Amino acid sequence: MPSLSGLRRGATPGSLLLLSVIAILAISLGLGVHAWSTARSHQQSVEHTLRDYAGMAAWEFASIARENLREFWEDSFDDVTRDWRGYGELPSPDVLADDVRRVAGWYECECPSFQNPIAVFRVDLRDSTITTHTASLSADILSRLVDTLTTHRQRHDRERAGLVFMPEGSVCESSVLITYSTAYGRGRRGEALGLFGLMTDPDAYSDLLSNWFSEHVLLPPSVTGGQPNDSLLDLSVRFPGSGAVTLSHLPGGSEFAASETMDFQFGNMIVEAAIKPGVAEQLIIGGLPRSRLPLILTMLVITMLMGTTALYQLRRERQLARLRDDFVSGVSHELRTPLAQVRMFAELWEAGKLRTEAERSRSVAIINREARRLTHLVENILQFSRSRRATADIKAEPLDVQSTVNEVVEAFRPLADARCVSLEATVETGLIVRADRDAFKQILLNLLDNAVKYGPDGQIVTIDASRKGTTLHLSVDDQGPGIPHSERHRVWEPYRRLERDGTNAATGTGIGLAVVAELAALHDGAAWVEDAASEGARFVVELPGATAASIAETEQSTERRA
Repeated sequence: MPSLSGLRRGATPGSLLLLSVIAILAISLGLGVHAWSTARSHQQSVEHTLRDYAGMAAWEFASIARENLREFWEDSFDDVTRDWRGYGELPSPDVLADDVRRVAGWYECECPSFQNPIAVFRVDLRDSTITTHTASLSADILSRLVDTLTTHRQRHDRERAGLVFMPEGSVCESSVLITYSTAYGRGRRGEALGLFGLMTDPDAYSDLLSNWFSEHVLLPPSVTGGQPNDSLLDLSVRFPGSGAVTLSHLPGGSEFAASETMDFQFGNMIVEAAIKPGVAEQLIIGGLPRSRLPLILTMLVITMLMGTTALYQLRRERQLARLRDDFVSGVSHELRTPLAQVRMFAELWEAGKLRTEAERSRSVAIINREARRLTHLVENILQFSRSRRATADIKAEPLDVQSTVNEVVEAFRPLADARCVSLEATVETGLIVRADRDAFKQILLNLLDNAVKYGPDGQIVTIDASRKGTTLHLSVDDQGPGIPHSERHRVWEPYRRLERDGTNAATGTGIGLAVVAELAALHDGAAWVEDAASEGARFVVELPGATAASIAETEQSTERRA
């Protein structure tokens, strides 16, 4: 049995290896988390950059729209609002209708809402009267229109022109857009004399805004590579609380989008810009970063599997080391006992202390029995060693089963007699099998040794050999406690002992049944455990190549061997 200091010395490298594997797993997990965090940070930086590009485009277009709208209003309202007209009669709204159609042509805009507006009007601020051109609006609508425009103008009296979006039901049954400009008297601080304006559909400026979207660069050429806006951007202009009034459709839930709100003068129009799907890679040097999460997860899973395998192997190695220690301990005990017996009786004989013939005969029998046990043990160890090195080999030849079984039983009988065990063999007459003689004898010896070792004293061990078709059916029944169903597969494993046998006085190397299974497999046979009729265990070995010979042939074969 290994000493305590040896155990401690053996445990230290295993513990260090266990700690190393755990540390590797922890480091791998930390590196995986760090890699994921870095990839996520990079992804977020790219997404932030693309949203900045969308915000830049929205801001730039809002600036362009402000400037161009002021210019358009100045050109359209110039004839009716210039301050040199003094305090006389204000121009007719008919003048404004003609001017707007003419200016729209200058801007190369079909602008159907300006060509045929809902209404063209003039409000005289001196007496709050309103005059319309060709449109017949109710007095209630005209009154609300005057109130709305007066209030709006007062909120930005520093600006001459402006936009007012009138939602559904506020002035008319449907939403309308009011574009107006103020006419002042002479001088820098001239009095506001009147308001001139147009009532149109909300999308009146669609064509103009579309033209400006096509004509002006919204993102730096170094970023876009000179591509047009409509190939990179989706743009929408709308009034608060309403749908889009112009430009291309803006997909809902765009990942890279931003907006810019224009001034009160421009009806608080909202410009929304979004990077089109599929072109984001063109705006980022090196393209969009691919998600590394699948790779990271794969590497983590592989690392965890390898680490788990290493831990399992380490645990397995520790178990095997313990089993090997038990094996060495068992072998030492198995060798020490018969050697001590042989040495003791040999020394007694040499010293002349065995005075009678009966004592000398008994000593010889014991020495012979213990020598057989040593031979059996050594043969088991050698066979097991050859199977571990894959050098085990068999030489199959026709074998008389009855004579071979009788030979093994007689050779094993002294070991059985030591525990008062009776051996009973039933062998089918004339049974021949192609097998290796030494391997066959080793199989039967190991089964008998196992039955005697783990069965009670005074039991009857039954050996049965018969032919089933072309297969030899060899079984050994004992009268022991049997083998539980859940553990029957374990008894064939090397170094294995059942849990109930952990405190059993019976000792062993733990390789006997493993050698049986190995030798049976070398013959293309099989071995298993089942319940015996005596409620003990029945160990069964089946070997192929069995035939039946005549009695005369069997006797001749026996005589030739003799």
